[in-house]
Amino acid sequence: MPSVHGVLLRVDGCGVLLTGRAGSGKSSLALALIARGHALVADDAAQLGREGSALIGQCPPMLQDLLHSPSLGVINVRDAYGDTAICERTTVNLAIELCDARATAPDLDGHWGDTQIDGVTLPSLQLLPGPHLPPAVEVEAAVRVLRSTARAGGSLRARQSAAMAQTAAQAGAVGEGRACS
Repeated sequence: MPSVHGVLLRVDGCGVLLTGRAGSGKSSLALALIARGHALVADDAAQLGREGSALIGQCPPMLQDLLHSPSLGVINVRDAYGDTAICERTTVNLAIELCDARATAPDLDGHWGDTQIDGVTLPSLQLLPGPHLPPAVEVEAAVRVLRSTARAGGSLRARQSAAMAQTAAQAGAVGEGRACS
């Protein structure tokens, strides 16, 4: 299985791959998510491979249970947080890139897109720094958006486009109503 530089977690039953440049906060965000009850699969070198149409991730044996925190050093997550803080392997459902700076302003779709890993297309999200929600809360919210979209059927992009069209239509209807006096 090839390795990808990133952190792989299981967040509310969803495999989330965090990527970004060195020092972007992947391991710190992973530690925050673990502290909130989610599970680590792999830190720094997630092994990813295809099984049928799914992308599966796991940890290389020599890094199992370990997370490197810039402040605390190497932490044995299983020892510090218990067995439930570790997941041996998971299907990867979402890729999140931690970005340095706001390259483009978000539109009504936010910073959602798609990425392809080993021939599997995954929903992706660029997580930007700024004075907004804590990143752990944003990751949890992204997983919930992804799950609600799957339950409702269709792709995330199709549902967002439909919601944007509905919002635009409602705004047009409001604009066509009474004028301000």
